[in-house]
Amino acid sequence: MLTVVEVPQWQGSSSPTAPRLVEGASRLAAMVPGAARHVRVDAEGTLAETADRVRRALPGDGLTVTVGGDCGVELEPVTAALRRHGDRLTVVWFDAHGDLNTPATSPSGAFHGMILRTLQGEGPSDLVRSPALSPGQIALAGTRSLDPAEADHIRRVGIGGLATVRDDAVLYVHIDLDVLDGIRSVGYPEPGGLSPSALTEAVAALAARHEIVGLGITEYAPCDPGDEEMLRSLVPGLVWLCAASRPSQIERRAARAWPARHTEERDGWLLRHTPGVNRRRANSALPILDATPSIQALESFYAGRAMPATVQVTPAEQHAELDALLESHGYAKSGGTLVMTADVDAVPAATGGSGGVERVADQGRWPALFEAVTGHTDDMDVIRRIAPAKALLARTTSGRGPAVTPNVAGPGSAVPWDAAGPGSAVAGDVAGLGLVVAEDGWAGLFCLATHPGHRRAGVASAVLAEAARWSREQGASRLYLQVVEDNHAARALFDGLGFTKSHSYHYRSRA
Repeated sequence: MLTVVEVPQWQGSSSPTAPRLVEGASRLAAMVPGAARHVRVDAEGTLAETADRVRRALPGDGLTVTVGGDCGVELEPVTAALRRHGDRLTVVWFDAHGDLNTPATSPSGAFHGMILRTLQGEGPSDLVRSPALSPGQIALAGTRSLDPAEADHIRRVGIGGLATVRDDAVLYVHIDLDVLDGIRSVGYPEPGGLSPSALTEAVAALAARHEIVGLGITEYAPCDPGDEEMLRSLVPGLVWLCAASRPSQIERRAARAWPARHTEERDGWLLRHTPGVNRRRANSALPILDATPSIQALESFYAGRAMPATVQVTPAEQHAELDALLESHGYAKSGGTLVMTADVDAVPAATGGSGGVERVADQGRWPALFEAVTGHTDDMDVIRRIAPAKALLARTTSGRGPAVTPNVAGPGSAVPWDAAGPGSAVAGDVAGLGLVVAEDGWAGLFCLATHPGHRRAGVASAVLAEAARWSREQGASRLYLQVVEDNHAARALFDGLGFTKSHSYHYRSRA
């Protein structure tokens, strides 16, 4: 869910144009497309009082776009992201200025020139928050006007630029509009900045590699109709990139968690093919974020492998134009699926326990367990090739149960019941199982299935609770899973365990 938090704070600025920031915040908020929620925070009173109101307005999940107002509005959104993501968070600070002064070094005494230093634990006492950002969690971009004390701090503590962002980092992106060259509607314009296209390209490059967990856009003091026209084009594109980064990164992880035998990035696609396997996930193309996919390249790839050209349109919400193009080329739609996410710590509390769930360390037992619950072992070739950390979790029973019937949902779809067809039981009966794969702070749940003789007995909940515990041990803080859109029983289960929708996808295929 996309939330806009509008903070018309101007009191942190020393610019003569600061009162215009109130109107600027309102205009920026109106430029954000697709917001499910818009909160306007009262900015009267002290900066500390406004910060407290901002903290209470922040949502618990989804992308938050904070619009100011002066740069000081970033205090609580960045702190909230730091509390949530810890050492994995990097704050990318697109700003002409460093905002790295302290009350003792600031020439103006204005808080918007101290905000990034305050986030490091050195600022006005009533505005310092815990935890504090470390210098290694900051990347400056477009910075070209520094006070001597700011330059000294950067050299002393080693704050870097975009090249220092770790591969596994999640990002909070701050954009002070004075990072742009030639913009007049800011308090302190500086020459030599980024063009709107260069800023968009920089954010696109970050979104292609990282999940962006927060976006702040600040310091708009309207005075030039040309600036307004430029921003009406720029802001929606920046928000689109940031909003698409999370689903894109989930799908990238899911592609590695359920690996195709052959993958290739080409002409706007991640192309996947697995000979001998009929699963669409392992034999379909993913569109690459902020690229222009080539239909000709797609069809050539799959024609050379005697396979129907199939696209996993994901996230569906971000690829409406591609979806329409595929439809116009005769690609039929199928397989509507939701991707849901939850905090690792929330799931065990919601389930009430994971009794009887075994972490099956002996992978030699896995085929028999899959046979017992699903009636087949078709997915074992793919499962053996999973490179990230993985675990099979099995809920066992005390005696031999009834004949087992297979789950027909396919890999990657969490369907804890509804199956058809005969199977066979094995010694040490298993009531249900699930596969969990962890990588870079996320853990994906696959092949979640329940023996039909143990439906409505909390089997899936127990497996999910143990999956959350195992995931936490692997350093993952969030879970994701896929569920077929019309499987209302499964969706109700996941809703009750704290999972919420991240995005959706479907397939388009041409015979």
